[in-house]
Amino acid sequence: MNRSTHFRSAFTLIELLVVIAIIAVLVGLLVPAVQKVREAANRMSCSNNMKQLGLAAHNYASGFGFLPPDITVEIGASPGAPGNPGFPYPGIAHSPQVNLLPYIEQENLFKLYNMQFPWWSSPLIVPGTPDNQSACQSVVKTFICPSSPGGADRKANGSFTFGAKFPFQNFAVTDYAVCSSINQGSVTFFGYPSGTKTETLYSAMQPWLKGPGIAALGTTASNPNPFGAIIDGTTNTILMCEDAGRPTGFTGGTADGTTRSDAGWGNHENSYGLDGAISKTNRGSPGNCVVNCHNDNETFAFHAGGANHVFADGSVRFVKEAISPTTYAALITARGSGMTSAEVSPSTD
Repeated sequence: MNRSTHFRSAFTLIELLVVIAIIAVLVGLLVPAVQKVREAANRMSCSNNMKQLGLAAHNYASGFGFLPPDITVEIGASPGAPGNPGFPYPGIAHSPQVNLLPYIEQENLFKLYNMQFPWWSSPLIVPGTPDNQSACQSVVKTFICPSSPGGADRKANGSFTFGAKFPFQNFAVTDYAVCSSINQGSVTFFGYPSGTKTETLYSAMQPWLKGPGIAALGTTASNPNPFGAIIDGTTNTILMCEDAGRPTGFTGGTADGTTRSDAGWGNHENSYGLDGAISKTNRGSPGNCVVNCHNDNETFAFHAGGANHVFADGSVRFVKEAISPTTYAALITARGSGMTSAEVSPSTD
C-alpha cells in the first residue's frame, strides 16, 4: 500500500510577526489590569490596617477613659536631674503608636518597651537603662501600607537632640501618623480667626504634655481627649492619616532625594500638623494641596486619587485629593465647631 506523507508548512515570517504582535498587545492589556487588581488589594489591606488602629484606639479608651495621646512628653522642673521623669535622660517622650501595641496583638513587644523612659533610651547610651531602641527596631506589619515602596524593609536612622544628641538606627517605620492640629503659621490660611492657637485646634488624638518643665518648650500642658471632648463629632474628626513612603522623601509621587529620620513608629516626631503645599511640585506652604502632595509632615499615600483615614468613630474612609483644604482642616479639629464655614458640616464626600 502506498502511503503519502504530508508535512505541515512552517509559519511564514509575516505570520510569526503577527502572532508576536498579538501577544504583545495582550500582555500590554494584561499588565495594567494586574497592577490595578494588585493596587486594589493593597488599598484594601491598608484600609484594614487603619481599621485595626481605630479599634485599638477605642479599646485603649475603654481601659483608660480617654483616647490614646498623639505624643506623650513629660519633663520635670530640673530635666535630667535625679528624681525627674526619665532620669538620667532629660525627660520622657513617646510616639502615638506605642500606646496601640497591646491592642494590635503586640503585647510582647509592648512589654519590651519601658514607658518610664524615653524612646531613645539605650544601654549603649546610658549603661543600665532600658533598651527601648531595640524594641523600636521591631517591624509591626499593621503599621505598614503594602502600597509603599520598600515595604517593611525600610529603616529610619538619625539622632534626636533633647539637651544632648541621642543617636538611633534601624528603626522600623510606620506609614500611619497623627495630624494632631493645624500649625500656627497656617491657622489663618485655613480660615480660622487671627490669634487662634494651635492648641485650640487639636484633633481627637491630641498631645499629652505634662510636668513643670513643659513651659520651657514654649507650650502649655495638655491632656488626652475623652470621647466627650470631641464636640465636632466622632464622625467628623480624623483619628489617623497616611504619611507613607518614609524615610524616603516623596513629592508628587516621585522620590525627591530627601530622607526622613522621623519615620520610625517609636519616634514621637512622626506626628505632624497641617500646613498643606502649593502644589505637587512646590512644597511651599501654606497651600491648598493637602493630600498626596509630599510626605514631609503632610498626609501622603500611594493610592491613586487620595489617602485612607481612620476617624474617631472607628470608620475608615478614603479622602480624595480634590477635597477642599478648609474642609480637610475642619476634619482635623476636634473642637473647631463654628470657627469657619467649613466647620459647620464637614464631609469627605
